[in-house]
Amino acid sequence: MQTLSLTSCMTFMARDAHDAPLLRLSFAHPLHGSLLASCSYDRTVRIWEEPSTSSAGLGKDGRWLERAVLAGAKGSVRAVEFSPPNPLFGLRVASIATDGHLRIHTSLDPALDDWSTAHDVNVPSLPTPGSHDEDTSEAMGEIASGSWDLSWCKERWWGSVLAAFAGTNPVVKIINLDPAPRSLLYLTPPTPQIPLTSLAWAPSCGRSYHLIATGARDGTVRIWRVEPPPIDEECDGSREEDWKGEIVGEFGKGGARVGMVDWNATGTTLTTSDDDGIIRIYKPTYAKSWRLLGKMTAEEPPSEEANGH
Repeated sequence: MQTLSLTSCMTFMARDAHDAPLLRLSFAHPLHGSLLASCSYDRTVRIWEEPSTSSAGLGKDGRWLERAVLAGAKGSVRAVEFSPPNPLFGLRVASIATDGHLRIHTSLDPALDDWSTAHDVNVPSLPTPGSHDEDTSEAMGEIASGSWDLSWCKERWWGSVLAAFAGTNPVVKIINLDPAPRSLLYLTPPTPQIPLTSLAWAPSCGRSYHLIATGARDGTVRIWRVEPPPIDEECDGSREEDWKGEIVGEFGKGGARVGMVDWNATGTTLTTSDDDGIIRIYKPTYAKSWRLLGKMTAEEPPSEEANGH
């Protein structure tokens, strides 16, 4: 995990990083250096590098250097995330836009001057359970109630695997990118009419299974337990039946719209935020149920004098 100093962060944000408001930021793994990816309504992903003290004449005033502009999206880019480090593929960054396309850009150039599109996946076209026809409709592309998000599997043992959803379809699709993109599993919520808003894949930290958290427009937070095929079985994990998923935690239904879900570094604590400005922290118990550990808000509570006490 990387952090920005207050001065560096303020300098970076003061710069005209995009031609429209920013939507998401993502740090690369420290193995790749101090790199930051940003996405925006201007339909681009931009790669930034923090200048080193030895870079004479570069990055004056502490400004981050723009290393690449990744274009090609036909809609605003709603999410961006660097992949976990993998020497087989070099530096990769995934993004998803309102055109429904999941794009994987990669660079093997240490100077970050040369980028190529490794994959371009139309997420809505991936068939959902019970469907035999590809959904190529673009109607969901700019629906105001839709959302788009992605999250990489943090364990590279299973290859280039990530989760994504697009538009108003609340089905999370687990996708294996290599050698060719294919679906491994679909996580379908009990209420398929409520759009999702956020997604986060937890670090495994030695677990034999994965945890994926989702947030929905109706305030519901769900935690999915995803089990890959046993390692000792002679299967490549490419078939949908090899992967299994079930809900192990659900809370917050009927509350404010979930803005973000995120895990801690060990995948043992889940943090959520909503449109009411409340941050909640959840942690599992020994009984394997999830409970609210605490909550906080940016708004100050009313003083006793204001309440007449």
